[in-house]
Amino acid sequence: MKKIINKIVLLLLVLISISASYKSIAATTATVSLKSNKEIIEKGEEVEISINITGQKTASYLANLYFDDTKLEFISGPENINVDKNNIKILWYDEQGGSGARLGELDKIVFKAKDNGIANLVISGEFYTDKAQLIQTKFESIQLQVGREETALEIQAKEEIGDNRETNNANLEQFRVNIEGIIPEFKSDIYQYDLTVSNDINDIEVLAIPENPNAQIEVMGNIRIKTRAKYNKN
Repeated sequence: MKKIINKIVLLLLVLISISASYKSIAATTATVSLKSNKEIIEKGEEVEISINITGQKTASYLANLYFDDTKLEFISGPENINVDKNNIKILWYDEQGGSGARLGELDKIVFKAKDNGIANLVISGEFYTDKAQLIQTKFESIQLQVGREETALEIQAKEEIGDNRETNNANLEQFRVNIEGIIPEFKSDIYQYDLTVSNDINDIEVLAIPENPNAQIEVMGNIRIKTRAKYNKN
């Protein structure tokens, strides 16, 4: 009977030990994020991306950084780096046995902008404490704006300005009379002209075509002379 009791006690001790170990590992959490030294970069310009860890020191890690190689070109990084197309692998461990564990900025990588648009950079990997415990890690990636693109609000504003200009446009595309001698010479933004005619002229034919098809034209002049006006090209 004693042997059975001893086995049960041993089993309970093992379960408690495992449970305590799991809680210790679960409490080891951190956030690994990417940060850029510039919000917007122009084509041909270089940008510096840093890898950062907060919440827990790391004594060794293997980080994978994926970048959009249609928008960005890798320029330089730390010595412990391997670049394969759009994937950058960084391997590091603390040679001091834990006393040199890192917190904050881990590495910096320099890119050059190749083409305009949005460039995505995604970070992942495995990070360990000085006790060789795997850190439960939350990863935060970023997007870079290469070249300044018009926002939807800016485009809308330009369209509205264009519409207003069209609506308020009262310029003339053409203005002619069937008698020579109008003063001044025709200009699209001039609306008043003088014309001297002999006493035997009883009517004048006027052609007036606005730039804005929605504009209305009214021809006024000497009441003793009839004005026959045309307001379109037809």
